[in-house]
Amino acid sequence: MKKISKIFAMALIALTVFCLASCGGTGGGKTDGDVIEINYWHGNGATLETALEKIKANFEAKYEGKYKVNLVKYGGYDNLRDTLAAAISSGDTPTAAQTYPDHVALYLYGEALQSLDKYINNPEYGMSKEEQAQFIEGFWNEGTIYDAAGTRYALPFNKSTEVMFYNKTIFDKYGWSVPQTWDEVLVICEKYKQTEEYKTAEEKNKGVAYVLGYDSRPNLFITLTQQWGAEYTSFNEKGEGQFNAFGAVEKDTKLSQEALGWFAKQNKAKNFATPIDFGAGQDGYCSTAFLNGQCIMTIGSSAGASHNNGENATIDKFVTGVASIPQHDLNNKQVIQQGTNISLFKCEDEEEELGGWLWLKYMVSYESALLWATETDYFAIRKDVMESQEYQDILNGIKRDQNGNEIARLEPTVGAKAKSVGAQQSDAYYTNVAFPGSSKARDKAETIVERILYASPAVSVEVAYKEAYDSILNN
Repeated sequence: MKKISKIFAMALIALTVFCLASCGGTGGGKTDGDVIEINYWHGNGATLETALEKIKANFEAKYEGKYKVNLVKYGGYDNLRDTLAAAISSGDTPTAAQTYPDHVALYLYGEALQSLDKYINNPEYGMSKEEQAQFIEGFWNEGTIYDAAGTRYALPFNKSTEVMFYNKTIFDKYGWSVPQTWDEVLVICEKYKQTEEYKTAEEKNKGVAYVLGYDSRPNLFITLTQQWGAEYTSFNEKGEGQFNAFGAVEKDTKLSQEALGWFAKQNKAKNFATPIDFGAGQDGYCSTAFLNGQCIMTIGSSAGASHNNGENATIDKFVTGVASIPQHDLNNKQVIQQGTNISLFKCEDEEEELGGWLWLKYMVSYESALLWATETDYFAIRKDVMESQEYQDILNGIKRDQNGNEIARLEPTVGAKAKSVGAQQSDAYYTNVAFPGSSKARDKAETIVERILYASPAVSVEVAYKEAYDSILNN
């Protein structure tokens, strides 16, 4: 099986020469004053970069000027991935970087990443077992999904999940319970279509009204595949990555096809939609349609909670509720775990590499994780942060004076509600194995959904899957 796309194979071919990358691209290593520079590449936006700057300042102060961290932004995660791939091929990698699991698999193909086990287990500057136990288990375990041995190549950083936002004002008006299963969602669909609100939504939007929207087409494919009892991807008995749901494993493929066929039926019945159904101006999300009243439930990232705040609706404002996503089987709950990790690159300069490890370790420390969780829309990655008064105050809408006394208890923000739901459904989190080329699966998952729902002339579910799998194998 071909494990990596041609474009990345070309980008990484020079790795036979640069197995040990120079590390610290654009200035890493020691300066003339013996200050050790650490280059950290990331893809965060301006708001997140502000929080990152604070963590950097605290780290540099802790080590009293021994280390200088250069934060290098590469405008988005795909651009970061491509830039790192090119840097690996030239042997000029950063000290450390923000990574997605699929990206880690790519960098491992180029033999550019350093295992973190050698540092974690070091008695002088490692992490104790007690410290490791503070991390949310699912987030922590994601750093070891790259081989059968469970080698660690990443630490958790900014984490989110999918949640369901719903129009609580309408639900309360009609006394509807929040659905826990897809069957219960369909009951709500039938009830809502009998209301004046639905008729008004259809009239105002020229018939473009549904009941539930789903932001991410790749996530839709993967989550329904998992919920129907199939494996999306896996390692085979030889330790090679395989694309189960696309055609590699017949049982998984059939279950996945059943799930997507079911969703297509609901889309045709105008129960479920993706952003494509709502037309231009959606920016790839259902948030605008949700605020416009074109759907009363939408599934999206917890980190995008503020975009689904009904108080920001331009016409009929409403209260937004947040709940776990619906399940196919409550005995097999599956909710996607999202967000990036952080990884260390191999360096010729041992002091720079050690500094890179200490930087990563500080980024996930209690102090840094607390700052990140309270100043951004991302989850607490640690149990002690989750249990802290500062974090619990955010979840519960509590305001305190400078002496720590409670002075007000407000309705929690939509973002706070999303964080609470994320914690409640953490036992259902799944993550998929990553291997060179596995990022292609996500791209093809999106293609399958679009072909099934929107192809003209129409194609069958089976044909859409076969097209995607053939493309994976031949590129």
